[in-house]
Amino acid sequence: MRSRGSEPAAAEPAAAFDVIGTLFSLDRTRQALAALGAPPTALDLWFAQGLRDAFAWSHAGQYRPLRDVLGAALPRTLRRMGVEVGSSESEIVMRTFAELDPAPGAAEACRELAERGWRLMTLTNGGDAPTRELLARSGLAGYFTDVLSCDAVRKTKPHPDTYRMARERAASDELWMIAAHAWDVAGASAAGLRTAWVGSMEGEYLSIYPEPNIRADDLLEAARAILAVHGRSSGG
Repeated sequence: MRSRGSEPAAAEPAAAFDVIGTLFSLDRTRQALAALGAPPTALDLWFAQGLRDAFAWSHAGQYRPLRDVLGAALPRTLRRMGVEVGSSESEIVMRTFAELDPAPGAAEACRELAERGWRLMTLTNGGDAPTRELLARSGLAGYFTDVLSCDAVRKTKPHPDTYRMARERAASDELWMIAAHAWDVAGASAAGLRTAWVGSMEGEYLSIYPEPNIRADDLLEAARAILAVHGRSSGG
């Protein structure tokens, strides 16, 4: 592992991980919704609508942290599904975002990249402090030199400024975005990053988006494919 805050050489390759739904699974949140009587599709609808509203408000030139938007959207989503909740039930669901477990292959992917000299960072629509807490709780914090949140630029991904922030911090000619969300991969691609899409969440990649450099079933497969591409391009 490498300590956070170490300064890399400019040529050091870098990888930015999306956090919510990519580096960390949303299974705990799905289970909390099910415990309230919500159907299995509740999480997907709520998260998609919450992201839409966060994107829209950001696009309008305003900004609210994603957690605030999701918290406001939760009762609306559940009500449409015939589930009435009060503030205490909503807070139980929202607290699960601090208790998410690493996605399959997360630790192994981070370890293999870090051991090969890669600089790892997060690039998330979630908050800075909650992301650091998730990394510490999961034992992954030591792999990451940087924790980047869209709160810093007050614009949500996939705005180009969010990926520009990552490029400036990486200070590398080779920066990869690893995400389970096609819209995130597309935004990173449009901003000039190399991309790896993990298909475990969405299943299908929309044909309207630029083709990712790598498609993978999980994070470890994505990391190994990135290392293979890097090895070929660098002559290693």
